[in-house]
Amino acid sequence: MTHPVDPAVEKAHTDVVNLFRKSTTRDPAGPAAVCRAARDRLAELPTLDPDDPSTWTSYELVTADVRTLVGCLRETDVPSSEPEPFRSLVIRVLRYLRKADRAEPGVLLAESVHRDWVARMGELHADTIDAAGRLAACLLAQGDAKQARPVFERILRLRSSEYGDDHPDTLLAACNLGACLNALEDFRAASRLNTDTVQRCRRRLGKRDRTTILATGNLAGSLLRLGEADQALSLYRYIHEWHRERSGENSLVTLEAAAGIAVGLDGLGDHEAARAVNADLLPRFERAAGKDYSGTKNTRSRLERNLRALGRDEEADEVHGGIPKFLSPPRGTGSR
Repeated sequence: MTHPVDPAVEKAHTDVVNLFRKSTTRDPAGPAAVCRAARDRLAELPTLDPDDPSTWTSYELVTADVRTLVGCLRETDVPSSEPEPFRSLVIRVLRYLRKADRAEPGVLLAESVHRDWVARMGELHADTIDAAGRLAACLLAQGDAKQARPVFERILRLRSSEYGDDHPDTLLAACNLGACLNALEDFRAASRLNTDTVQRCRRRLGKRDRTTILATGNLAGSLLRLGEADQALSLYRYIHEWHRERSGENSLVTLEAAAGIAVGLDGLGDHEAARAVNADLLPRFERAAGKDYSGTKNTRSRLERNLRALGRDEEADEVHGGIPKFLSPPRGTGSR
């Protein structure tokens, strides 16, 4: 489903285009003033949740403006670090690029603004560190875990030195490094770090805090790959229930948590139960984020593997041709 562009985003885009269109080389204010005005106009945009697919059409337009403008700001030596609302917008754009499977342009944008913010605000500024974190997240998302690891490690050292080991920001940094270690398949090191992070999160933040849940998911991934599928599945079920209660049955984060259950069931060799979960998830992922979203594609691939493991090859052959016929609701009924 394609969602409409937010009216405020469309208006800001039009205003920015008009600013550049009306400027000329003979404009006494010069290119720098135009770039500054465009930056400040975008800084006025309302805060949209980049994790919500319904905002992605709006963010696609915002991202095009921000990427172009950051280049112009660099050329005219106008800071991208001011004002604070523009920095916040850039961080949200980077979150969108990571979440919406557009990590490659996310890396380029994050590298550019991180260099500028280090030069203008210093490496220890909270937003500079956030930009570094967005860079590492995009590197990890595009499969460059080796490049992401030193960035995550640097962030953890900075957070720990500045705030102490049990500060919420430090715990989140440890959580992110744990996810990176899982991606690097260093599961024993990941398990040690993730176990410690979960324990410290529970003591400092509580069992049901969002960062604790993130760390718990990382630990479940480590345990699964170390052969502790029963324990991993129990954690995945707990995480799914946490997200379902807070975000609803069909939110993207809840669907992704349910995918963890499918992975855990498959790890136990229960291919039929895993098939049932994946068959339920596939149309829901597609409705939430589209057929080309990574979560949709991953669910489709898991479902195919489940079916082949069960000897249901004819059904498996249908999986990559859209929503399989055997998943379609009976005539006269609505979809779930």
